[in-house]
Amino acid sequence: MYNKAPQFTKKKIIELTILVVVLLWFILLGVNYLRYTNDQPLILSISHTYDEEYPDGTVTEYVSLGYVYRKYNTASISRTEFVPFWVLREPAQVKADIPKALTGYNVPENPKHHKKHMGLLYFYDRASRNLLGTYKCINSEQNCDIATTGWDRFDIVNKDPLTKHDPYSFGDIHEKFAFIDDSPDQKIKYGEKSYVRNIYLYKFDKNNPEILAKFSDIKETSYNDIYNLANYDDYTYIVKDYKTSKWGIIKITSAGNIEVLLPYEYESITYDYDTKLYIVCKDNIWYGYDLNNKKAATVESVEVIYDIWQNANKTYYFKTGNETVVANNTYLNYSIYRADGVQFLRGDRITAIIPRTQYIMYVTAADNKLHFLTYSNREPYSLQLAFYQLDHDEFTHPAFEIMSESEVSIAIKVFYGRELKHDYDVKTVFTQHWEYNEED
Repeated sequence: MYNKAPQFTKKKIIELTILVVVLLWFILLGVNYLRYTNDQPLILSISHTYDEEYPDGTVTEYVSLGYVYRKYNTASISRTEFVPFWVLREPAQVKADIPKALTGYNVPENPKHHKKHMGLLYFYDRASRNLLGTYKCINSEQNCDIATTGWDRFDIVNKDPLTKHDPYSFGDIHEKFAFIDDSPDQKIKYGEKSYVRNIYLYKFDKNNPEILAKFSDIKETSYNDIYNLANYDDYTYIVKDYKTSKWGIIKITSAGNIEVLLPYEYESITYDYDTKLYIVCKDNIWYGYDLNNKKAATVESVEVIYDIWQNANKTYYFKTGNETVVANNTYLNYSIYRADGVQFLRGDRITAIIPRTQYIMYVTAADNKLHFLTYSNREPYSLQLAFYQLDHDEFTHPAFEIMSESEVSIAIKVFYGRELKHDYDVKTVFTQHWEYNEED
């Protein structure tokens, strides 16, 4: 006799169906959790962005089967979460220390359209020069002004005389907003440890002016080719959170919302114009960061990173430095690493590094020479200098100045001494055919 094949009862079919559904749910949960960890939207989800409830930014939700992925992009909350559907959104945190903008004051005529006139800040339409709004100082009598670029305690740009530049004022944002420096009057100067800086994001609406956010400092994110104006096309800024004293990166939308592109977790953030990367420091660890692709562009470094660049082969290199004291003189002793962490250059008292795509120039205080180094780690030429210092002012010369350069050569002015009374020689170094150079 043949055994009769087992038949599925209705109960077993229901149990099997439930098991398959649960299994598929756990697979979907695992896939979505991986997408969450990679900062990607959930699959099979419904998304919604909340902005009216969050005056200092937005919150985006991705609701899937039983769980929610949320992205908080506000000035007060900057994080993501992957939670069950019954965990509600965190409400907006309104900072009590954000003051109300002053209103009802007299606005004098400003026929020459000065940005600051009679103690008030004036904002005009670019095309027609119509008055859009004004700002009256809150924390001082008349000392508030359009915010200028600041720096952090590492001040990595201004420590290097080759990249140092003067601060400048920020422009308006979408012809609706501006960053105002309304710091209280203080006996100490900006840059000293106990100085308090108040930076307000201000909406200069004549009918309803409003201070939208408060920061304790601000830095630019991009320069033009002569390093004196910011590029406002993307309205992205490096700001220091007033509550945590940590740096982050924000973007201001045309509606005045603050999108947090990089959370307030960093001791230092500096934009690198050449590579469009950010040099960041978090928990005393430094690395280059690619904001567009949201990933590190270099290995981590325990030494301060002062510069990042690419050679002709599009390989990233970065310059680190540590302070060294010799004969009571403090200077930065530099080293160079490839992006993957392979050491490229470390020497005795390297005080300046000037990268190019085909070669690197560096100055050593040990022999007062300007060395030329190719990326194959060959030194084909060096130029004798009278001294090594490149920092200078109206009373002193730098060790050398680059007069002009091309793909095949570079003309360098080499000074005989630091004081202005000293003359100089002009040296031409052939950088494509090194054999054309005479022995120095």
